[in-house]
Amino acid sequence: MVLAGGVPSGRVEEVKVLIVDDEQESLNLLNRTLRGRYETSLARDGREGLRSLERNPVAAVISDQRMPGMTGVEFLAEASRRCPYTQRILLTGYTEVAGIIDAINAGHVFGYLSKPWHPDDLLATLRRAVETHQLLKEKDRLLNDLQKKNEELKALLDKTRRLQAAKLQAERWAALGKLAGMVAHDLRNPLTAIQCQAGVLRDADPAGAGRERSAEAILRQVQRMGHTIDELLLFAKPEDSRSSLRAYELSALVTSLQEAFSLRCDARGIRLETRLDYEGTVYIRPPQVYRVLENLVKNAIDAVGDGGRVLITSEVERLDDREEAVIRVADSGSGIPPSIRQSLFEPFVTRDKPGGTGLGLAIVKKIVCEHGGRVWEEPWKLRGACFHLTLPLAPPDREEAET
Repeated sequence: MVLAGGVPSGRVEEVKVLIVDDEQESLNLLNRTLRGRYETSLARDGREGLRSLERNPVAAVISDQRMPGMTGVEFLAEASRRCPYTQRILLTGYTEVAGIIDAINAGHVFGYLSKPWHPDDLLATLRRAVETHQLLKEKDRLLNDLQKKNEELKALLDKTRRLQAAKLQAERWAALGKLAGMVAHDLRNPLTAIQCQAGVLRDADPAGAGRERSAEAILRQVQRMGHTIDELLLFAKPEDSRSSLRAYELSALVTSLQEAFSLRCDARGIRLETRLDYEGTVYIRPPQVYRVLENLVKNAIDAVGDGGRVLITSEVERLDDREEAVIRVADSGSGIPPSIRQSLFEPFVTRDKPGGTGLGLAIVKKIVCEHGGRVWEEPWKLRGACFHLTLPLAPPDREEAET
């Protein structure tokens, strides 16, 4: 390290300088000028100087221009090729501009001094040359360190990706195992019932009432199995493009729901009420959104029991720069158990509902999100559960639809 003023700190051999001159008096004068400040080595011509550089690299080299066999410019050009960090200073008696330009371009000279040179000028030029040499070495060290850090970071990122991939694979296997267990459980029961009823059919009187009851029981169990399979396929189905959305009357969906559940509600004394402040169009895939509302209404009817109330409402709310329809399905049941509130929309979460797959609300969330909407549960006007969902009133932007 060099302190201000050009004097190296610590031992003088920390900074080495090569002096090349064919005149002994000039060599001696340069050596005396630098003595005590730098560790110097001497050479009488360019070839000797090159051999010295190979044996003993230096921070800077000072060379005379006019030397036999090899000029100072030629020597410095070759020194630049062999030792690119070594800084080069040329001493010349020539004052022509062309000679100076040749020295800078061909010899990659850091600086030049015209003879007769002044010791202060030489020391100042040499100090800057040594500092440049050290900066170049430090830059190279930092670049090497940066390259090593980049390689370490790349290796760390690769390891992280592998760990994430392994974790994802493990989660997939765990989900698959959970799905397989649920499917096996949900399908084993109806299969057992079908097996029993098939035995009854085999042994029953062909014209007896038992045969008809067994046939109906088999049909119910087959429908239950089909429903389980449909929900699994819908949950695993890849997301559809939002470009397939189309305008559809919200009132038509609600009317279809009323017709589908009217007999069931009448039989149990359940009031299925609708209050639609908004009956216009929403941009949806109608069969999917009907499935969403069907799941929510079915859950509400199961939750209220005989003589309860189920309320379906709609209105328009503004969110940021767009308007959206807000649909609510509320019931007068006992509400959502605290034990499952945080995981309500996760797959395979049920409220101990007989025959449930645990996928109904997960499918609801999947479909609503694929439409660009939101869904959540929050108590509202009735004392039981209330599911709120939003749907778009306008088609998605082209860029949004392509994401």
